[in-house]
Amino acid sequence: MKKSDLCASRQKLLVPVDGFSGAFALIPPLTPRKMPIAGIPNELIHAHEALSNLKMLTHQLPNPDIVMRTLDRREAVLSSQIEGTHSDVNDLLIYEATGSDEGLPKDVLVTLNYVKALDYGLKRIRNGNSNALTNELLLALHAHLMAGVKDFKGTPGEFRKKQNWIGGFKIYEARFVPPPPCKVQYCMNDLELFLHYEPDEEDYGVISIVLRMAIAHAQFETIHPFIDGNGRVGRLLFPLMLAKEDYPPVYLAGFLKSNQKDYYDALANVQLQEKWQDWIVFFAEGVKVASHDSIMTAKGLLSILKRWQIAVNDLGQRSDSAINKLPELLIANPVVSVNQVKDRLGISFPAANTALNKLKQMGIVEQSDRQRNRIFVALEVIKLLNSSPADLQNEDRKDERSTLF
Repeated sequence: MKKSDLCASRQKLLVPVDGFSGAFALIPPLTPRKMPIAGIPNELIHAHEALSNLKMLTHQLPNPDIVMRTLDRREAVLSSQIEGTHSDVNDLLIYEATGSDEGLPKDVLVTLNYVKALDYGLKRIRNGNSNALTNELLLALHAHLMAGVKDFKGTPGEFRKKQNWIGGFKIYEARFVPPPPCKVQYCMNDLELFLHYEPDEEDYGVISIVLRMAIAHAQFETIHPFIDGNGRVGRLLFPLMLAKEDYPPVYLAGFLKSNQKDYYDALANVQLQEKWQDWIVFFAEGVKVASHDSIMTAKGLLSILKRWQIAVNDLGQRSDSAINKLPELLIANPVVSVNQVKDRLGISFPAANTALNKLKQMGIVEQSDRQRNRIFVALEVIKLLNSSPADLQNEDRKDERSTLF
């Protein structure tokens, strides 16, 4: 990072890096409470409209948890893939179902850790504590993310004690050098105050949730408080900040992964040049796209569930039979073992086995031989989770046409 790469105001915030003669790190200014953007970008307005539409749909769902659990898994995969992992949705679901990584990418543990961190964070936020978004929570998220990761060189759940940098094998080749470790706690304390944002009576206007998410993520990535895992913790802020405001989670990893270069460039422009407007416009577009993607995926999952339920009801079994309970379970857990079904539904092993084999005969699930454990896979759900936004839009148009004839 050259001094000439930074705007004049940020050049004044450079400090020498201990142990690296001639290298400089940036101590970022306080998290901005006011944003010098020209008016309100249309993208910001559209992002809030999309977010409101998703919230409305979620409130209409009979059981939103079964949909959100599935979306959680896709987000974990995509957010981890941004950092270079190779596990896909199917790998993660197989690992959850079997507890074995046999035949799977070795980084599947990293992806499952993301799920655990997300689940932990959402539970903490939804327990009713309005100030749950704290440094202590961020440290706990990091501890979940890095638990058992063999090549992690730091301490899980601890702010870094060493200098790091972004891009380049050497600090002198870095794209950006965040603050020295001795300044990390100070910077994070300020960000924590921003995460507890409440508008003052003297404030001119309110910093909207989408704008706050954009600011918080950029500030967090500028501080880069951990040796590793910063991108994933920074993206975990999105669903947690939304949950604090009683919004459903919006998962942006798909959009960010599809536009990874623009994502990194927009963040770097904030870090080096204080060019907030481009980042906010980019981020708002991501919220709009991700909200629409979640709506389309939720509708797709509910359409699959409805078809399954009709097919199972036609069998004429009792309403409390195991096979009638399986469709909802499979939407939330599209890869299951017989033992999992037995435990989740509170039934015997033979009853679970019989129900799954019946669904196999009906073409709803397929049996997988990838693992020594016998598992059943709802491929239709897996295919939907792996669909691109364009594929989802095409399916939505088909559904709309089918209702007209």
